[in-house]
Amino acid sequence: MRLFLSLLGSVLLLAGGVRADPPAAGDDGDPLAAAPAPLREAVAQFGRDANRWAYTVHTVSRDKKGRVTEDTVARFDPSQHYDVQWTLLQTGGKDATAVEQKKFRKQRAKMNKDRKTFGELLDLAQARLIPDAPGAPATLSYLVPLRQEANSRFPVDKVEAIVRIDAGRQAFQAIELRLKQAVRALLIAKVKSASATIDFRAADPRFAPVVCRIRADLGAAIAFVPVEQHTEQTRSDFKRVTPYDDRFVVKPGPLRTIDF
Repeated sequence: MRLFLSLLGSVLLLAGGVRADPPAAGDDGDPLAAAPAPLREAVAQFGRDANRWAYTVHTVSRDKKGRVTEDTVARFDPSQHYDVQWTLLQTGGKDATAVEQKKFRKQRAKMNKDRKTFGELLDLAQARLIPDAPGAPATLSYLVPLRQEANSRFPVDKVEAIVRIDAGRQAFQAIELRLKQAVRALLIAKVKSASATIDFRAADPRFAPVVCRIRADLGAAIAFVPVEQHTEQTRSDFKRVTPYDDRFVVKPGPLRTIDF
């Protein structure tokens, strides 16, 4: 099953099924030019390193009764050819078969085709600094609106996104998403609640923090039948690699690298 954050994006933000327009650029052509300086620096740091890490991903999803509906372990390695960057290692506690591997890679390729990344949905130029709780560590928290995409029917103002920055390092600490009120995503589906938290930590103190954990919850009704999903994904065994893209001198923009 697709990582919950992408599910949240596809169900809530891209319900219209239309490709988004690129972020508006500032006067100098930089889409981050108008963003607050700490946010701009955090995005730049993350963008420099995000596609240079190979890592192992353990994803566990549970239903409303706590039963495991997905338990997979996969390895991502951006130094490999695009077709084999993702390798399914285990599913349901057992080694993945060749058939499962082929299906997994096919699903990954389909998911990534012609879609906007999470970073490109954030309107960082409109970010607003909000106060943290008294006694909180040195953190800068920004309320960031989402872009209303052309021809998309979903009201993005129903989603609240908070980006937390380490004030000293000016690097990502966490990103939180929350659906503020119930919305109807499709004709027979109503999303009642949705939230996700992306946590960052340093895999190597010399480089920007990496995504280490994603926790997410979804509550919906499909044809009046209640549905819940609780997902946690942890990333480990980070290894610094040379991206496959480097051989073609491809430099993806920093907003595109913010994708979970």
